[in-house]
Amino acid sequence: MKKLILLLSLCVAIFTANAQIFTEYFQTAPIGGNLEGYNDWHVSPKSSEAYGVSPKIAEGALFYTGYAGSNIGNVAVLDSAVGATSATQRISTKIVKFGSDTLKAVVGEKIYTAFLVNISSHSYRSYRDFFTYEGSKTSSMTRGRVFAKVSADGSELFVAVTKNSSTAADYVESTSIPGLTLYPDVNHLFVLVYETIAGDSNDKITLYINPDLTKSEAEQTNKLVAIDTQTDYSATAGLGINLRQRGISAQIGGIRVGKSWDKVLVEGANAVNTPKNSSATIWTSGKNILTNTRGTIKIFNLAGAELISAQTDGCLTTNLSKGLYIARFNGIDGHTAVSKISLN
Repeated sequence: MKKLILLLSLCVAIFTANAQIFTEYFQTAPIGGNLEGYNDWHVSPKSSEAYGVSPKIAEGALFYTGYAGSNIGNVAVLDSAVGATSATQRISTKIVKFGSDTLKAVVGEKIYTAFLVNISSHSYRSYRDFFTYEGSKTSSMTRGRVFAKVSADGSELFVAVTKNSSTAADYVESTSIPGLTLYPDVNHLFVLVYETIAGDSNDKITLYINPDLTKSEAEQTNKLVAIDTQTDYSATAGLGINLRQRGISAQIGGIRVGKSWDKVLVEGANAVNTPKNSSATIWTSGKNILTNTRGTIKIFNLAGAELISAQTDGCLTTNLSKGLYIARFNGIDGHTAVSKISLN
C-alpha cells in the first residue's frame, strides 16, 4: 500500500510539474483582429519601436510532427510591408507567466521557447529580427534575437541568431550548419534557449532549427550558438516574448515556454491531448503498463505516432522496445491521465 501511495504521489508531482509551461496558441483571439489587446499582448513601451500597426490574427494552426504545440489554435501574422523602415517598425510583447509567477532567469538555468513559423517568400532580402526575448517591463532590453531573410530569387530561407548585437559580424547564420537547407512557405519548428551563466556579458543564446524530436537536446545537430558582449538579461524583470514587424512576412503559432527541453517540446503533446485535471494514474513495471482502474490506453512514441490502442483491466503487457513513450489512459470512471513512461 505504501508503494502504491508513493507511486500515486510521484504521478501527481510529475503532472503538476508538467503544468509549468506557458503556452500561447491564439485559440480565442478574434480572427482578423489585432494581436495587441488580446491576452495581455501590448505594444513595446519604447516609443521608437511602437510605430506601424499591430500584427493580426489569422485562422488555422501550423503543424510539425511530434511537437506538443502542433496543430493547435490560430496564428499571429507579421506583415512584410510593415517595418521595412525604422519609421514603421513595431514590437508587440507579452510578459510570460506560469500562473501568477513572472518567469525570471537565474544563474545556471535555461529558458526554452519553442514556436512554429512559416516565413513567406515575400519577406525581406536582408536579415530582419522577427522573434526576440524581452528583458524589461518599461523600455526595451532585447536578449535573444532570431533573424530571417529570403534569397534574392525567393527560393531559399536563411536564419540567424544573436544575443542582441545588430552587427552582421556577430550573427551566427544557418549557413554555418553543413547540409542544412531551409525553404520559405514551409512550417519550421524553432527552439530559442537563453542560458544564464555566472559573470557579466556572457550568457548564451542557442537556436535549434527543426529539431529531431526522437532525440535529446544534447543529440541535436541543427543549432546556432551566440555569445556576444551585450549585457546579460536582467533577473529583476519578467521575461517577455516579442513578435517584431520588420519586413518579415510570417505566420507564428504554437508558442511554448518552459525550463526544460522535454517540457516545451514533447510533454503534453497535442497527439495525446493532455487534460487539465485527472485522478487517473499510470506507472510501469518492466514492460507492463499499470493503471489504477480499468479503461482504454493509448501508447505513443515521442514523435507523437500512435503505437498501441487497447483495453486494460489495470495491467497491459507490451512487446515494445526499451525506452521512453507517452501513455494516455481513459478510465471507466471518466478520468484521463497522460504521462511519459519508461519501459525496461
